[in-house]
Amino acid sequence: MIPNPFLRIPRRAAKLLLAGAILGLAAGCATQDPAAQASPAATAVPEWTLQAQSIDLVPGVYQGAYSVRSQALYVASAVGRPPVRESRVTKFDPAHLRIAAAITPAAQASRHDGQIQAAYGIAVDDAHGQVWTSNTRSGSVAIYRQADLALVQQFPDDSTPHARDVLIDAAHNRAYVSSPAGNTIHVFDTATLQALPGITVSGAGDMPKLMSLALDAGHQRLYAVSLNTAEVFAIDTVTGRQIARHAVPGVQGASGIAVDAQAQRLYVAAQKSGDVTVLDARDGRVLRRVPTGAGALNVAFDPLRRLAYVANRGAGTITVLNDAGTVQAQIATGSAPNHIAIDPQGIAWALIKQSKNDPRGDRLVRIEARR
Repeated sequence: MIPNPFLRIPRRAAKLLLAGAILGLAAGCATQDPAAQASPAATAVPEWTLQAQSIDLVPGVYQGAYSVRSQALYVASAVGRPPVRESRVTKFDPAHLRIAAAITPAAQASRHDGQIQAAYGIAVDDAHGQVWTSNTRSGSVAIYRQADLALVQQFPDDSTPHARDVLIDAAHNRAYVSSPAGNTIHVFDTATLQALPGITVSGAGDMPKLMSLALDAGHQRLYAVSLNTAEVFAIDTVTGRQIARHAVPGVQGASGIAVDAQAQRLYVAAQKSGDVTVLDARDGRVLRRVPTGAGALNVAFDPLRRLAYVANRGAGTITVLNDAGTVQAQIATGSAPNHIAIDPQGIAWALIKQSKNDPRGDRLVRIEARR
């Protein structure tokens, strides 16, 4: 393991951002599509208060994934444009708010300018004790051991062009990788670590550019959202075939998706329109749209408290919604919120990237909802 100067976080780095405060957007600002058969409007009174704590992290944070097996949060980070020479895969201890381990990915063998296999997307495979990362710059995927972050396998460059999100389907021993470079979801066997035939989705017009992925394991459904065509695609995880396409009218720059398996709802975050659209996963019917803030990039759903967390990268905020679409809080995180991971206790872990207007940046924000 490569020695890492970030293995200790000073006590002063953990700061309380918010304690039971409701900031920014007013509660109850959900809007409904006039054509939608939406449920009655929710009360405007928030049911939850949100407490947020900020922890300084490594440079260039992108995505995080929580492992039940290791009781750790794994974080992918990368700094700058090619040749990218600074990147880490970090194992964070949520119980003690400290970095437990971190490694620098290997050099990219196909290049001679010092670029490494920088990690951007990340997912955990608890069935096999592994961590999968997407190497966006090289169009590849890497696998590490959860225990010590030792490299298990590095796939060839350009095997997954512009790899973005990684998602693990433990029930079927599958890893899915999205790519905004095309309309194919790349597929790997998590047991044999072999590449499998990809899943090509078909839209109504232009070729979709696939961004975030979401899994409903109980209903055996994989969902992907398209950046340029405002569409959601449903894939049967048993057959590996597309079974539905849902248009998301009125949104621009759709990039994030989360699923509420219990209520069979999909949450779609759109960057350019700065909102979240809630769809019925069964038929694609629009239930409501909620303005959240500029650059709504990603969304995560907590099934325990039934809350949706939206990372508004342009606005520098996290919007928290209940399952009726009522805004519970607008948390000012500063900088550029990029990704959110939810642990089994319902704690949201938001990755905040550094921006030129917020030189501190590159931090983790722990958000806990309380009644």
